[in-house]
Amino acid sequence: MSIELLVQALLNGFGLAMVYVLVALGLTLIFSILEIINFAHGEFYMLGGYVTYYAYAVFGLNYFATLVLAIVTVGLAGVVAERLIFHDLRGRALNAFIVSLGLLWVMQAGAQLAFGVLDKPVPSAFSGVVRAFGLVMSVERLVVSGSAIVLIVGLYLFLRLTRPGRAMRAVAQDPDAAALQGVNIDAVSALGFGVGCALAGGAGGLLAPLFAVSPAMGALPVVKAFIIIIVGGMGSLPGVMVGATALVGLPELLREFGEFRYLFYGVALIVMMRVRPEGLWPSATRRRELRDEAGESAPDEPEEAAGPAMRRAADLEDTEP
Repeated sequence: MSIELLVQALLNGFGLAMVYVLVALGLTLIFSILEIINFAHGEFYMLGGYVTYYAYAVFGLNYFATLVLAIVTVGLAGVVAERLIFHDLRGRALNAFIVSLGLLWVMQAGAQLAFGVLDKPVPSAFSGVVRAFGLVMSVERLVVSGSAIVLIVGLYLFLRLTRPGRAMRAVAQDPDAAALQGVNIDAVSALGFGVGCALAGGAGGLLAPLFAVSPAMGALPVVKAFIIIIVGGMGSLPGVMVGATALVGLPELLREFGEFRYLFYGVALIVMMRVRPEGLWPSATRRRELRDEAGESAPDEPEEAAGPAMRRAADLEDTEP
């Protein structure tokens, strides 16, 4: 494969990778705050796709307004799900796993009853292509990539600069210490679950014009999101970016092998998980656990007047590149 073809293939996959990063960031955020894995996360992605279909394709709303509507609607649905279903399951991973599987089936069956089982195409919001340096990319994919990047940067700024964002990071770092500092754990858990689901809804809205909307559309993105966060490191936001790079880059580098590239890709994932099960960029909490298991002491942390939980949140390594 020539360098030009490789760069073109990586560019084509970049947009999809950024959208999968949104799904993976939502999963990581929920896991970091509630210590549960939401296996119904793909169904919130699906819900965002249906909101986009009806608002944009049926009622003719502006595409970007539709995207905001999908994010807000799915985020509110996530808050309701956390309050009614996951509220008492914090830290109970096995129970949450069973409950989220039940929610997955309920949402899929509900989508089939409400919207039908047939795929619903969403018309393209943008037309044309952009050519530069011998590379070609559709305007629509550029918009998808740019919108996904804006949402990722927005999440980063929200977590770094706002009080609710710092509270979410404090709870992810040490919920007991955060509670001692006056952080409302219940409110933060609901907000974190809602933001995580909103990211999935935004991803569904971005990809709706590229793929047909269907009740089962969330299956593949959530599988890829799990690969991203496991390869990058569970609970690590920078690890999500590293995992997305591996998810897109390795299959493209192996494209000359045709369908056999997935064989090599699968073997590479198995070997990596055996050699480095904590992921390529584990979270700060996981790194401390590994140091403790190895009998090493963590470096002394500087003293600040903000209190232990908010100080650790301000210095949280997981949000640093």
